[in-house]
Amino acid sequence: GDVLFELFIRSRYVWPSRRMSDLQNTVVSIVRAEAQSELLKRLLDSYPLTSQEQGVLARGRNANLTARKKGKTTNSGGGASAYQDSTALEALLGYMYIRDKDRFNSMMQWMKDEFDEIDSQSMS
Repeated sequence: GDVLFELFIRSRYVWPSRRMSDLQNTVVSIVRAEAQSELLKRLLDSYPLTSQEQGVLARGRNANLTARKKGKTTNSGGGASAYQDSTALEALLGYMYIRDKDRFNSMMQWMKDEFDEIDSQSMS
């Protein structure tokens, strides 16, 4: 799921052509855990998830807790909750990509629309 999300973001912001450092800074600002956590909150508020998808989110959040218990730590100030949210979102994307391409494409369209709105607000 993390690869799918980053590829989506890189593809979205690569045009118009920009310096590689600017592209990298934009991508990093969006794929970081805190930004993904905010996106997940927006998703939960406005995108209807099935009970199976909600289960994947829950397991994704819990997987992050298991990794931390095994000594894998995070190096950012985002806190555990943001990392749990980002892991959950990435798990959901991966699950949907494998299980239901139409549903995956629907969610990616929702994300595109959300980023269109976010980008238009930052321009004004």
